[in-house]
Amino acid sequence: MKKLVIATTALIASAQASLANIASLAPPTSTAVPEISALEGTAALAAVAAVVLLAWERRRRAA
Repeated sequence: MKKLVIATTALIASAQASLANIASLAPPTSTAVPEISALEGTAALAAVAAVVLLAWERRRRAA
């Protein structure tokens, strides 16, 4: 039940923010964002997976 309330609250908050952005009278501006290559993305995912597996293994051994 707690997770449902948190998820609903996050959904409502994000919907309000997006509606406020649409309702603004200022013209839309674009922001340059860096591109990421497939190699960099794969390396980032591998790093996250390694940290998660390390934490899982430490928790498993502690139990």
